[in-house]
Amino acid sequence: MKPESLIKEFGLSAKAIKSLDGYASINYKITTAEGNYILKYYKNPEELELIQGEVESISAVQNQVEIDLPLQKSELKVLSDGSFIRLSSFVEGNFLHEVPHTSELLEDLGEKIAALNTAQSSLKNTAIKARKSKWDLQYTLLNESKLRFIENPFDRNIVSYFMDRHHMQVSPIQDSLRSQVIHGDLNENNILVDENSLTGLIDFGDICHSPLINEVAISLTYIILLNPNNWLESASSVLRGYVGENALQRQEIELLYQLIASRLCISVLNSAEAKAENGATEYILQNEKPAWKTLRFWIRTNPILVKNTFLKVCGFHIDPPDSETQLTKREKVASGSLSLSYSEPIHMSSAAFQYMFDTSGNTYLDAYNNIPHLGHCHPEIAKVISEKARTLNTNTRYLYNEYTSYSEKLLAKFPKQLDKVLLVNSGSAASDLAIRMAKTITERSFIAVLEHGYHGNTMLGIDASSYKFDGKGGKGKPDNVIKLPLPKEYRGAHSTGKAYALEAISILEKHIALGEKPAAFLAEPISGCGGQVPLAKDYLAELKPFLEKHGILLIIDEVQTGFGRLGSHFWGFEMHGIIPDLVILGKPMGNGHPIGGVITRADLSAQFDTGMEFFSSFGGNPISCAIGEKVLHIIEAESLQENALKVGNYWRDELLALQRRFSVMADVRGYGIFIGIEFLNDDHTPATEIAQNIKNKMKEHFILTSTDGPFDNVLKMKAPLCFSKENVDEFMGKLICALGEVCP
Repeated sequence: MKPESLIKEFGLSAKAIKSLDGYASINYKITTAEGNYILKYYKNPEELELIQGEVESISAVQNQVEIDLPLQKSELKVLSDGSFIRLSSFVEGNFLHEVPHTSELLEDLGEKIAALNTAQSSLKNTAIKARKSKWDLQYTLLNESKLRFIENPFDRNIVSYFMDRHHMQVSPIQDSLRSQVIHGDLNENNILVDENSLTGLIDFGDICHSPLINEVAISLTYIILLNPNNWLESASSVLRGYVGENALQRQEIELLYQLIASRLCISVLNSAEAKAENGATEYILQNEKPAWKTLRFWIRTNPILVKNTFLKVCGFHIDPPDSETQLTKREKVASGSLSLSYSEPIHMSSAAFQYMFDTSGNTYLDAYNNIPHLGHCHPEIAKVISEKARTLNTNTRYLYNEYTSYSEKLLAKFPKQLDKVLLVNSGSAASDLAIRMAKTITERSFIAVLEHGYHGNTMLGIDASSYKFDGKGGKGKPDNVIKLPLPKEYRGAHSTGKAYALEAISILEKHIALGEKPAAFLAEPISGCGGQVPLAKDYLAELKPFLEKHGILLIIDEVQTGFGRLGSHFWGFEMHGIIPDLVILGKPMGNGHPIGGVITRADLSAQFDTGMEFFSSFGGNPISCAIGEKVLHIIEAESLQENALKVGNYWRDELLALQRRFSVMADVRGYGIFIGIEFLNDDHTPATEIAQNIKNKMKEHFILTSTDGPFDNVLKMKAPLCFSKENVDEFMGKLICALGEVCP
């Protein structure tokens, strides 16, 4: 119906009509000879009782607050088709987003919202209490099904992460929170102000009976949206004003970080749904951009920073981090061989994708931890763990679908010749098993390895790891191990992979002549602990025919390089144009969940079946297999291999450009998101001290890296595959600062 006709139902004649934004009703500003009004038209007859409750609630509190409210000017009019209209006063004033946000204004805002909530606390209305709205924070999870409408996988993950946290942190205690009638939508378009005070509130269309803290969380959300440069100070001002009038409980305050995230998630989920169904209005789209911007900022904001700041504002005691206590306890209970990164360890509290949060409120950009391949605390992995742990967790002596389902999908990622998988519970266990298989199949005890290689912490793994047996505390090369030179192109003994292969063949021939033919040759496609050193081009391709001729099995360790990390290839061995006999898997296989595996051929698997049972208590259990399968799915669904290629190329290009400014960056190498920077002094000696200082300076700038290589002079980066170009830009900015401080 036309607004001209509707206004006549109230005996008024319109001089001017202006359409207003809204989603629950059709709204108009009506100018008449008697003054300005708001006309709302509701199509759904079922909303009548709720709207009557809204009208009554406004009327009940109007004399208890010092702000203008949209007061009812006439009885609701029910039309012949059951739809109805209402006429309210027009509240004059500037919208919150139209004025500067002084601390006086924000504190006054908090005080008057608190006064409104105090007045509303005694309201009772069955229709409002029964309401179940997708915009009510207590029903946040009603919006979860809309995740499918968010097209960008990285954005979808942010929302999924916070929805999962809502389920974990809010839902279990929600019923114990103080609940009452609240406005429910105190956004910048519903708050009217003058220079330093709140003058009016409009649009009670989202009124609900909900936990009181939800009102605070919603108002803070929009203050943060409007004040991106001083969001914490601005939110604190509102909160300070609020608790001056209406005290909050500690438990309520501790939920604010998550509730603010939940409100942002509700906003973008409903926007995504509206766009997908071609129902997006200019109003919806206009509010979507700042919501996304804030969510992307919020995912990297340490929850402890927000919690402690808000608790302090509200007068609560802040428990200091117990890092020293934890360090002392750790030294008492843990072996001294268990090391910590950095001379001043970081006491971590939580993490999200490429960000880690310490107990002091700091956020670290993680450019180092490759085990959370998809990102820390990926919500889809968390869900799989929870669901499967509640269903079945047993061992491989029973049949269950997860083992075969995962094994089939994993093997589909390999050349068809590699068609058998043995699952264990770590990369170290996989290395141990692969070496054991090779020795069993060939009935030989020797094994050939590359210098500086690392293959796990079992006895067999350490014996095959030059990084360990040649390193601190090591006892040197075992007698049954043949150590071959690392084929390093940069400043190596040879300039080509073929020359290195010929040298390796010469060494192996001497051992074979002495009756010391190795069961296998074990290598990584890129030597991680050797300093992120890609094996020289054609090295493995030249060496493989010799190994085959002498029945020496080729074992490739993909624990660090596999699952798309290198960008151009899913597996590192593919870069070298060869097919190994056995492949070792671990680390990223379960995104932090302990799972590992050995991939091999059917004929080799049959030769390992000598009658002695192979059994791993945890290897291949239903939970691990389900997680492994989900990891494969996410890598493909989120195009993480492609992201590793794109971001990795960008990162390396930026480093190469920086290398021209800082000669100490002698070599930049690697593929995808597996990159190393070798630091050398002017005399070409290893710049170990500089590398260490850079690593520590990066930590001071809240960037996590590490160093490795035989001289510990290689800065290495192997970030989660969700790392973005924006993350690279942040990393590069901090690296330039660190280099400027260390190498002025």
